[in-house]
Amino acid sequence: MIPLEDPTTLSLLFHLNSEPWLNDEAYQGSAMNQELKVPENIIGEVPLPRPGGSALMDLLAHRRSYREFAQKEMPLEHASALLASGYGAIARPRFGGQTPFLRRTVPSAGGLFPLELYLFTQRVQGLDDGLYHYDVIAHSLQQLRRENLFLTLEPMFYAYPFMKDANVVIAMAAVFLRTQVKYGPRGYRYILLEAGHVAQNVCLRAMELGLETLCMGGFLDSALNALVGLRLKDEGVVYTVAAGFASQPEKP
Repeated sequence: MIPLEDPTTLSLLFHLNSEPWLNDEAYQGSAMNQELKVPENIIGEVPLPRPGGSALMDLLAHRRSYREFAQKEMPLEHASALLASGYGAIARPRFGGQTPFLRRTVPSAGGLFPLELYLFTQRVQGLDDGLYHYDVIAHSLQQLRRENLFLTLEPMFYAYPFMKDANVVIAMAAVFLRTQVKYGPRGYRYILLEAGHVAQNVCLRAMELGLETLCMGGFLDSALNALVGLRLKDEGVVYTVAAGFASQPEKP
Protein backbone atom coordinates (compact mmCIF):
# COMPACT_ATOMS: atom_id res chain seq x y z
CA MET A 1 0.00 0.00 0.00
CA ILE A 2 1.36 3.42 -1.00
CA PRO A 3 0.90 5.99 1.81
CA LEU A 4 -1.44 8.84 0.97
CA GLU A 5 1.25 11.37 1.86
CA ASP A 6 3.69 9.83 -0.68
CA PRO A 7 3.46 12.24 -3.66
CA THR A 8 5.67 10.47 -6.19
CA THR A 9 5.80 6.66 -5.94
CA LEU A 10 2.56 5.95 -7.81
CA SER A 11 3.44 8.15 -10.78
CA LEU A 12 6.99 6.79 -10.82
CA LEU A 13 5.65 3.22 -10.99
CA PHE A 14 3.39 4.24 -13.87
CA HIS A 15 6.27 5.94 -15.67
CA LEU A 16 8.62 2.97 -15.29
CA ASN A 17 5.93 0.46 -16.29
CA SER A 18 4.66 2.32 -19.34
CA GLU A 19 7.61 1.74 -21.66
CA PRO A 20 6.42 0.80 -25.18
CA TRP A 21 3.88 -1.98 -25.08
CA LEU A 22 5.72 -5.12 -26.17
CA ASN A 23 3.47 -5.73 -29.15
CA ASP A 24 5.24 -4.88 -32.41
CA GLU A 25 2.00 -5.21 -34.37
CA ALA A 26 0.56 -2.26 -32.46
CA TYR A 27 3.35 -0.02 -33.79
CA GLN A 28 3.84 -1.54 -37.23
CA GLY A 29 0.21 -2.13 -38.21
CA SER A 30 -1.89 0.20 -40.31
CA ALA A 31 -3.86 3.06 -38.80
CA MET A 32 -7.01 2.13 -36.93
CA ASN A 33 -10.40 3.65 -37.58
CA GLN A 34 -11.02 6.89 -35.70
CA GLU A 35 -13.99 7.03 -33.38
CA LEU A 36 -16.14 10.06 -32.58
CA LYS A 37 -18.67 10.27 -29.78
CA VAL A 38 -22.29 11.25 -30.38
CA PRO A 39 -23.89 12.01 -26.98
CA GLU A 40 -27.22 10.36 -26.29
CA ASN A 41 -28.90 13.42 -24.76
CA ILE A 42 -28.55 15.96 -27.60
CA ILE A 43 -31.39 18.49 -27.52
CA GLY A 44 -30.17 20.72 -30.34
CA GLU A 45 -27.22 21.64 -32.53
CA VAL A 46 -25.86 25.07 -33.43
CA PRO A 47 -23.87 25.48 -36.69
CA LEU A 48 -20.70 27.51 -36.16
CA PRO A 49 -19.43 30.18 -38.54
CA ARG A 50 -16.50 29.08 -40.66
CA PRO A 51 -13.21 30.27 -39.12
CA GLY A 52 -11.50 33.06 -40.99
CA GLY A 53 -8.10 32.64 -42.54
CA SER A 54 -4.99 33.42 -40.50
CA ALA A 55 -1.29 32.67 -40.52
CA LEU A 56 -1.74 30.37 -37.54
CA MET A 57 -4.56 28.42 -39.18
CA ASP A 58 -2.40 28.03 -42.27
CA LEU A 59 0.40 26.50 -40.19
CA LEU A 60 -2.06 24.21 -38.42
CA ALA A 61 -3.47 23.06 -41.73
CA HIS A 62 -0.03 22.13 -43.04
CA ARG A 63 1.33 20.47 -39.89
CA ARG A 64 1.65 16.72 -40.37
CA SER A 65 3.66 13.74 -39.18
CA TYR A 66 6.44 13.39 -41.75
CA ARG A 67 8.28 10.12 -42.30
CA GLU A 68 10.90 10.60 -45.02
CA PHE A 69 13.47 13.30 -44.32
CA ALA A 70 16.09 14.53 -46.77
CA GLN A 71 19.82 14.17 -46.18
CA LYS A 72 20.33 17.91 -46.28
CA GLU A 73 22.14 20.37 -44.03
CA MET A 74 20.07 22.45 -41.62
CA PRO A 75 21.15 26.02 -40.81
CA LEU A 76 22.08 26.52 -37.17
CA GLU A 77 19.53 29.34 -37.08
CA HIS A 78 16.74 26.80 -37.67
CA ALA A 79 17.81 24.65 -34.73
CA SER A 80 18.04 27.79 -32.59
CA ALA A 81 14.53 28.86 -33.60
CA LEU A 82 13.02 25.46 -32.79
CA LEU A 83 14.48 25.46 -29.29
CA ALA A 84 13.58 29.10 -28.62
CA SER A 85 10.01 28.59 -29.81
CA GLY A 86 9.56 25.29 -28.05
CA TYR A 87 10.78 26.14 -24.56
CA GLY A 88 12.78 29.33 -24.72
CA ALA A 89 12.58 32.44 -22.56
CA ILE A 90 10.53 35.33 -23.88
CA ALA A 91 11.85 37.89 -21.39
CA ARG A 92 15.09 38.38 -19.54
CA PRO A 93 15.15 36.41 -16.26
CA ARG A 94 14.17 38.16 -13.06
CA PHE A 95 16.37 37.06 -10.20
CA GLY A 96 14.73 36.65 -6.82
CA GLY A 97 16.26 34.50 -4.14
CA GLN A 98 18.50 31.75 -5.48
CA THR A 99 16.88 31.00 -8.83
CA PRO A 100 15.81 33.13 -11.80
CA PHE A 101 12.16 33.46 -12.78
CA LEU A 102 11.63 33.07 -16.51
CA ARG A 103 8.65 33.77 -18.70
CA ARG A 104 8.72 31.11 -21.38
CA THR A 105 6.85 30.11 -24.50
CA VAL A 106 4.53 27.60 -22.79
CA PRO A 107 2.37 27.56 -19.66
CA SER A 108 3.77 25.59 -16.74
CA ALA A 109 1.98 24.54 -13.55
CA GLY A 110 3.21 26.84 -10.79
CA GLY A 111 5.76 28.36 -13.17
CA LEU A 112 8.09 25.48 -12.29
CA PHE A 113 9.15 24.40 -15.82
CA PRO A 114 10.16 20.78 -15.12
CA LEU A 115 11.48 19.97 -18.61
CA GLU A 116 15.03 20.02 -19.90
CA LEU A 117 15.62 19.83 -23.66
CA TYR A 118 18.34 17.65 -25.19
CA LEU A 119 19.26 17.79 -28.86
CA PHE A 120 20.62 14.96 -31.01
CA THR A 121 22.14 16.46 -34.16
CA GLN A 122 23.43 15.48 -37.57
CA ARG A 123 24.16 17.74 -40.55
CA VAL A 124 23.52 20.99 -38.69
CA GLN A 125 25.74 23.80 -39.96
CA GLY A 126 28.14 25.04 -37.31
CA LEU A 127 27.53 22.10 -34.96
CA ASP A 128 29.39 18.84 -34.47
CA ASP A 129 27.16 15.81 -34.79
CA GLY A 130 26.38 14.80 -31.25
CA LEU A 131 24.26 15.39 -28.17
CA TYR A 132 23.60 18.78 -26.60
CA HIS A 133 21.70 20.23 -23.64
CA TYR A 134 19.76 23.47 -24.17
CA ASP A 135 20.77 26.22 -21.74
CA VAL A 136 17.66 28.37 -21.78
CA ILE A 137 19.10 31.34 -19.86
CA ALA A 138 22.13 31.73 -22.12
CA HIS A 139 20.21 30.45 -25.17
CA SER A 140 23.13 28.19 -25.98
CA LEU A 141 23.92 24.51 -26.50
CA GLN A 142 26.07 22.65 -23.99
CA GLN A 143 27.84 19.81 -25.79
CA LEU A 144 27.65 16.42 -24.07
CA ARG A 145 28.79 14.03 -26.81
CA ARG A 146 30.77 14.62 -30.04
CA GLU A 147 29.71 11.81 -32.37
CA ASN A 148 26.74 10.97 -34.56
CA LEU A 149 24.40 9.06 -32.26
CA PHE A 150 21.56 8.45 -34.71
CA LEU A 151 22.58 4.83 -35.32
CA THR A 152 22.69 4.39 -31.55
CA LEU A 153 19.06 5.55 -31.46
CA GLU A 154 17.93 2.82 -33.86
CA PRO A 155 17.08 0.11 -31.28
CA MET A 156 15.45 2.69 -29.01
CA PHE A 157 12.78 4.05 -31.40
CA TYR A 158 9.98 2.19 -33.13
CA ALA A 159 9.87 5.06 -35.63
CA TYR A 160 13.60 4.97 -36.37
CA PRO A 161 13.20 4.13 -40.11
CA PHE A 162 11.16 7.33 -40.43
CA MET A 163 13.42 9.66 -38.45
CA LYS A 164 16.91 8.34 -39.32
CA ASP A 165 17.63 11.19 -41.78
CA ALA A 166 16.22 14.02 -39.66
CA ASN A 167 18.66 16.74 -38.71
CA VAL A 168 17.65 16.93 -35.07
CA VAL A 169 15.76 14.95 -32.48
CA ILE A 170 14.60 17.01 -29.51
CA ALA A 171 14.21 14.94 -26.35
CA MET A 172 12.11 16.50 -23.57
CA ALA A 173 13.28 15.16 -20.23
CA ALA A 174 11.34 15.80 -17.05
CA VAL A 175 12.90 16.47 -13.66
CA PHE A 176 9.89 15.02 -11.86
CA LEU A 177 10.24 16.56 -8.40
CA ARG A 178 10.35 20.11 -9.77
CA THR A 179 6.60 19.87 -10.25
CA GLN A 180 5.67 17.02 -7.94
CA VAL A 181 7.17 18.58 -4.84
CA LYS A 182 4.29 21.06 -5.08
CA TYR A 183 1.53 19.14 -6.84
CA GLY A 184 2.19 15.54 -5.81
CA PRO A 185 0.85 12.76 -8.07
CA ARG A 186 -1.13 15.20 -10.22
CA GLY A 187 2.12 16.98 -11.00
CA TYR A 188 3.03 14.07 -13.26
CA ARG A 189 0.00 14.87 -15.38
CA TYR A 190 1.03 18.53 -15.54
CA ILE A 191 4.47 17.48 -16.79
CA LEU A 192 2.97 15.52 -19.68
CA LEU A 193 0.65 18.40 -20.59
CA GLU A 194 3.65 20.75 -20.66
CA ALA A 195 5.58 18.45 -22.99
CA GLY A 196 2.61 18.55 -25.37
CA HIS A 197 2.70 22.35 -25.39
CA VAL A 198 6.41 22.30 -26.23
CA ALA A 199 5.98 19.78 -29.05
CA GLN A 200 3.20 21.78 -30.71
CA ASN A 201 5.29 24.95 -30.57
CA VAL A 202 8.19 23.11 -32.19
CA CYS A 203 5.96 21.68 -34.93
CA LEU A 204 4.39 25.02 -35.83
CA ARG A 205 7.70 26.90 -35.85
CA ALA A 206 9.15 24.16 -38.03
CA MET A 207 6.37 24.70 -40.58
CA GLU A 208 7.21 28.41 -40.67
CA LEU A 209 10.83 27.51 -41.41
CA GLY A 210 9.96 25.06 -44.20
CA LEU A 211 10.80 22.02 -42.06
CA GLU A 212 8.87 18.84 -41.32
CA THR A 213 8.44 17.11 -37.96
CA LEU A 214 7.60 13.74 -36.48
CA CYS A 215 6.42 13.53 -32.87
CA MET A 216 7.44 10.26 -31.23
CA GLY A 217 6.31 8.70 -27.98
CA GLY A 218 7.33 5.12 -28.76
CA PHE A 219 10.85 4.74 -27.40
CA LEU A 220 12.65 2.55 -24.88
CA ASP A 221 12.85 4.82 -21.88
CA SER A 222 15.63 3.13 -19.95
CA ALA A 223 18.00 3.00 -22.92
CA LEU A 224 17.30 6.57 -24.06
CA ASN A 225 17.56 7.96 -20.54
CA ALA A 226 20.92 6.23 -20.10
CA LEU A 227 22.20 7.61 -23.42
CA VAL A 228 21.21 11.15 -22.45
CA GLY A 229 22.77 10.66 -19.01
CA LEU A 230 19.70 11.16 -16.82
CA ARG A 231 19.48 10.24 -13.14
CA LEU A 232 17.50 7.03 -12.67
CA LYS A 233 14.11 7.60 -10.98
CA ASP A 234 14.63 11.36 -10.76
CA GLU A 235 14.48 12.23 -14.48
CA GLY A 236 13.10 10.72 -17.65
CA VAL A 237 12.44 11.55 -21.31
CA VAL A 238 8.68 11.94 -21.78
CA TYR A 239 8.41 13.04 -25.44
CA THR A 240 10.58 13.46 -28.54
CA VAL A 241 10.28 15.38 -31.82
CA ALA A 242 12.37 14.84 -34.96
CA ALA A 243 12.78 17.71 -37.44
CA GLY A 244 14.37 18.15 -40.84
CA PHE A 245 13.71 18.86 -44.49
CA ALA A 246 11.20 16.99 -46.61
CA SER A 247 12.69 14.50 -49.06
CA GLN A 248 10.03 15.45 -51.62
CA PRO A 249 8.55 18.95 -51.99
CA GLU A 250 4.90 19.17 -51.08
CA LYS A 251 2.64 19.00 -54.12
CA PRO A 252 0.26 21.93 -54.64
